[in-house]
Amino acid sequence: MRPRLVPLRDFLKLLTCALPATVSAAPASGDKATRQLRVCLVSGAQDSKPYSTDDSLAALARYLETEHKMICALLPWDAASAGFKGIEKLLEADAAVFFVRRKTPNPHNLDVLRRFFASGKGFVALRSTSHAWENWPDFDAEVLGAKYGGAKGGNFGNVEKLTRKPHPIWAGTEDFDTKCDIYRYGPVAPDVQVLMEGENQNGVMPVAWTRVHRGARLFHFALGYAYDMEKPSFRRIVANALRWVSEK
Repeated sequence: MRPRLVPLRDFLKLLTCALPATVSAAPASGDKATRQLRVCLVSGAQDSKPYSTDDSLAALARYLETEHKMICALLPWDAASAGFKGIEKLLEADAAVFFVRRKTPNPHNLDVLRRFFASGKGFVALRSTSHAWENWPDFDAEVLGAKYGGAKGGNFGNVEKLTRKPHPIWAGTEDFDTKCDIYRYGPVAPDVQVLMEGENQNGVMPVAWTRVHRGARLFHFALGYAYDMEKPSFRRIVANALRWVSEK
């Protein structure tokens, strides 16, 4: 008896079924490279002319949305209520950027802020945020990891040289430089990793560092004059930092 011939299309079908399946999965919605971060930008130094944070942070938010596909909300200071408009959004955000100077938030706002800083969510603290809360004077040492100011005040003089240590936050920002004044800080906590130092005739001071506080990654960058925040490299530093502090 002659063997029965199987049509070619049926043979190929049988062969395909017998082979192990190969799955090409699409990136998960939470993939670090593709996930859209929800970011709150907390503005509390609009009344300080060199900073004008409502404007500078709004421009930063547009950059983060356009270039890095982040979802941003600006929370401006409202002097009449002694609080930030939309403060509750902080608790829904993935990360935050703070640029605040010497504010006394009302009890509700202070409670939300304390809850955020204890939540394990990452954040970026710019410039004067080291002395942000008049009714939380230990915030700088307790959360950021170094005491602002001291017996000689907070101004350490204009920076003459910036020195960095390698870190992903600096990726693509090698051209950033400034000659603005830097702050004086007391000893940093043992778990602080200093990433940038500023040098002048008075000596050397930390300018940028990272730390893990209550499970949250933070990046403190003690620079942020409005003219520096307009620089693409400064904005890229903040974007890199937001991605880094959001990693677990």
